[in-house]
Amino acid sequence: MEIVYASDDNFAEMMGISILSLLDNNKGEKIRFHILDGGISRENKAILNKISEKYQAEMFFVDVKNMLDPDMKQRRGSLSTFSRLYLDKFLPRDIEKILYLDCDTLILKSLKDFYGTDVSGYFFAGVNDCVSKAHIKAVGLEGGGNYMNAGVLLINLGKWREENASEKFIEFSKTHNNNVLYADQGIINGVFGKASLMMPPEYNCYTAMYDFTYKDLTAFRKPWKYYDENTIEASKNDPAIVHFTTSFLSLRPWEENCRHPFAEEWLKYKAASDWAEIPLKKDCRPKRKKLAVKVYKALPKVLAVNIAGVLHAGVVPMLNHIGMI
Repeated sequence: MEIVYASDDNFAEMMGISILSLLDNNKGEKIRFHILDGGISRENKAILNKISEKYQAEMFFVDVKNMLDPDMKQRRGSLSTFSRLYLDKFLPRDIEKILYLDCDTLILKSLKDFYGTDVSGYFFAGVNDCVSKAHIKAVGLEGGGNYMNAGVLLINLGKWREENASEKFIEFSKTHNNNVLYADQGIINGVFGKASLMMPPEYNCYTAMYDFTYKDLTAFRKPWKYYDENTIEASKNDPAIVHFTTSFLSLRPWEENCRHPFAEEWLKYKAASDWAEIPLKKDCRPKRKKLAVKVYKALPKVLAVNIAGVLHAGVVPMLNHIGMI
């Protein structure tokens, strides 16, 4: 399996714990890691190499700090965030298929079947995100296709090269004034979402699935295309990949007082790593976000979900379109 992550030093620990969980649950597989290195320290690289050597995996670091096109810089996120948009340029040409994983993932099962998925007719395979029609329209997918959560993508790298993917990503970004909704995720879906393959949600159980009931999640996000309730419930209770995405309602497992159902699993791998003694981070959310959570929880549930839904499904895309966020 060819696996790619992208990180700077701030997320090296989280990436390492994701890698550790992947290797622990995929013993016996031949695995090569390609790390898009946006400034990982020598100390953290040594720990990462130690993990891969323990499981007899290979690990390669690709220095991307000075290889990124500044035109790709968005109003949201750092430039290094977008390094995966250049996979067709950064990685060896003999790699035809690669699995991209965000640093904030936790792998709990074998990925052999997922990796073995035939993507020959697609640009990538992934799990549909729960987003509204306004989000879809913002990246030009109202005519059809899929809008994937880009934290877990099985990429047909050969097809990306054939289409000069990175050049198309740059062009798409420029036509949107370098302010694409959801940044690199929006860019990938906007360019290639019409030729993507939808996978079962067990391969990317993101935080919103756990913060809300299915009824509340669909009322909040107002998705244009999503999975049925039984599929979501079965996946989030027995996931292959947990994705600790940001959420206004909850914290992540490397932060104090995280209540995510799989936080203890993440902490288990942290305890088994060389980052075990590094303390958890404080809750550093701005006061306005903490206040918003208090207001949300104080309101009647139906009203709170409906207000949040209007903001997420309609107001946020509108503000992004006019350049206010």
